Amino acid sequence: MNKWSYKEKFVQMNKEAKVTWILTAIVIIFWWIAGFGVYKICGPEWTIIGMPAWFVLSCFGSWFLSIAVMVYLVKFVCKDFDLDDEEEITSTVEIKKGEDVR
Repeated sequence: MNKWSYKEKFVQMNKEAKVTWILTAIVIIFWWIAGFGVYKICGPEWTIIGMPAWFVLSCFGSWFLSIAVMVYLVKFVCKDFDLDDEEEITSTVEIKKGEDVR
């Protein structure tokens, strides 16, 4: 696990949030184009496995795209780091087992 300063952690969290928003927008745009765009271009006549192509591409295509986007996020964008501050942990008083706290 990485040991980063508070500023580095904050920068990484912002990066992850921004990339997540961008990729979410891409999935929504794909869903919109796959649904309405395919229907507008091909109409209801084009079918895949007996279902309208616009439905298959928008629903299942968006689902597969979402999975691919999440794999990308986890592998290449998100980093593993501890959210606790190191200074806060070291400054706390440790209480030994059986010691009176009062």
